[in-house]
Amino acid sequence: MWVILPYLLPLTIIFVANLGVTRRGWRWLTYVGLALLNALALVVGLLLLAWPLLLRLSGTPGSPLLQEATASSFGLAGVVTALLGLACLMPGARRLLGRYLAIDPASPVHATALVFALYLVTTSLLLLSQGQTVLSAAAELDSLDPATLVAGQLLFVLFAVAGVGLGLRRNARQTLARLGWHRPTLRHLGLAAGLVVAFLALDLATSWVWHWLWPENYELVARASQQMFARFATPLGGLILGLSAGIGEETLFRGALQPRFRIPLTSILFAVGHVQYALSPAIAEILIIGLLLGWLRQKSNTTTCAIVHAAYNFLDLLLMPLFP
Repeated sequence: MWVILPYLLPLTIIFVANLGVTRRGWRWLTYVGLALLNALALVVGLLLLAWPLLLRLSGTPGSPLLQEATASSFGLAGVVTALLGLACLMPGARRLLGRYLAIDPASPVHATALVFALYLVTTSLLLLSQGQTVLSAAAELDSLDPATLVAGQLLFVLFAVAGVGLGLRRNARQTLARLGWHRPTLRHLGLAAGLVVAFLALDLATSWVWHWLWPENYELVARASQQMFARFATPLGGLILGLSAGIGEETLFRGALQPRFRIPLTSILFAVGHVQYALSPAIAEILIIGLLLGWLRQKSNTTTCAIVHAAYNFLDLLLMPLFP
């Protein structure tokens, strides 16, 4: 339950946005909530930008937990995110984005999705820019608990079903159809098997080239990843990891987001969300995998994408001895 608590506010805004599709009062409440969220981010960003100056004026030495460069980076990210988030609330900006994305400029749900996607991108890019620090910290932390991983992936599913309006705009059958959860055909399973083999070959080739060209970065990322997923280094652990990530991430990205954000933007969101790999070749590899999963979603359905994702994660763990 504690995993969900920080996300109650965005889930509430998503709930209100779905009500706002058919109710004008709820629609305005959605925009007010998003505006307040962006205003809060703007205030926090400005305070972080002013942090070094405030310390000098007060004569207080800088805290090692919030160095000037870190405060400035977080502050700038907060300001930029807030301003872009406020821009997303303008109908003209959404009409412009609607030329490239399959969104309805008048939909409060789509406006909410744009703002939250923006927060995902800027937060992830900020963490990726702090990659060395993040990786060093990850290598020292306890291994990820399976229950925490499953809860996090269930949170993805919760965002997806809430976003498409389960219980408000769609019933269970309509929600599954909107998310692309259909029974795969034999042709779909054949495509899935081919992509699993291709992904494993891509991962193996990327790892060897990465280790050859940039061994220090490879070792750092590998050490952090091994520590993070140490509890999943068994067939049962690999199955839990594969199924949870396959169902959670595919339901959100390929199921809920791709029909509106299209393949390129959805794949970017999918890639930058894997902040545990920092700025490394792994992010480029995940982007390629996301693009191919997006193609598979168009040719089949989300169920097939989840099968590929789960099988790839599971087999990748079993093949770890073949990696450098």
